Amino acid sequence: MEPDNVLEVFKTVQKKSLISRTEIAKITKLSLSTVGRCTQRLLDKNFFVEKRVGKSSGGRPPILLDINRENCFSVGIEVGESHIDAVLLNLVNEIIESSSKRFSNHLSPDALADDIKSMIDELIVKAQISGEDIISVGVGLPGIVSANQKRLLLSPNLKWENVEMASLLESKLNKPVFLDNGANLMTFAEYHFNKLPSNAMVLGIIVGRGIGTGLVVKESIFRGVNGAALEAGHSVIKADGPLCSCGRRGCAEALASLPRLIESYNNQSKSKKIDSVKELNDLFLKKDQLAVELINEEAYYLSVLSANLANIFNPSHIIIGGEISPILPIMIKKINNSFLEQVLITNRCELMSSHLNEKSIAYGAAIMAIEKEIEEYI
Repeated sequence: MEPDNVLEVFKTVQKKSLISRTEIAKITKLSLSTVGRCTQRLLDKNFFVEKRVGKSSGGRPPILLDINRENCFSVGIEVGESHIDAVLLNLVNEIIESSSKRFSNHLSPDALADDIKSMIDELIVKAQISGEDIISVGVGLPGIVSANQKRLLLSPNLKWENVEMASLLESKLNKPVFLDNGANLMTFAEYHFNKLPSNAMVLGIIVGRGIGTGLVVKESIFRGVNGAALEAGHSVIKADGPLCSCGRRGCAEALASLPRLIESYNNQSKSKKIDSVKELNDLFLKKDQLAVELINEEAYYLSVLSANLANIFNPSHIIIGGEISPILPIMIKKINNSFLEQVLITNRCELMSSHLNEKSIAYGAAIMAIEKEIEEYI
């Protein structure tokens, strides 16, 4: 049985609950026998439940299929530079519980795995569910993940290389664990949360300590050959710009990452010093001239990056998010206006800010883990 068929049947019931096998076959254009085999696998795994609530034509009401919302869950984890966010999702992508934790920048992989386990245990207690009800775990990491989504190849921010993170977590959790890059998962989360159409092509730009990009094409994350696609933060957008950590000058990350933005304010300010974008936002609202100039400059750089990516990929949507979220409301209109001035008319698209903000990566990780569980094990 093709895993893609099982996933397609799952998504069909997820989008339209209380549906018959015949209706699923019509929507998916799969044969009734294939739908029957797929639904049985999903029933066996407790992803689906059967309900006799359809209209009767004289006999017993037909049996309809629905998503199991009661005792089947996925956990999504975001590992940031200094924090871990966790969410518990049911199979219709509703957040049941969430938690956050700060951690040391010098945390080891094993210590991180222990922290993740304790957070999942906490979610289980808060939600009053059984640990057996969790089907899989997704983890978003700041770095490049292997194509099989089991190994962290490189994370400059965590200073880790070639870490078997999924295996380490699986040994502690006794659950399937899948990894992905944070930018991919933010984009995936926003695609689902905004209920965008299945043919949407969504490009996400995540701005934090660095700048990452993700792409969702026809409901799937585009990862490239070895999982390292779309490192657009290291595309040059100003030829004579500042030196980037990658060794080149004028990369988007060197111009528009949050550390660069805060550093620029502190270097140019004669009095105030700031530590966060929230403080910069407060200064902007107070009409601090330097804060206004730097935020307008940040908006311009992000518009250049967005226009370059739109001209290359021709997406239907561009969504900007990440730790920059506190100042996005005051920037998004300027980003959009400047973007429209630069992008080719044929490549114009909807540009918006993240709706999930700090939960986006963990939310996307949980949904990814559900789909990977279906693809890998059902």
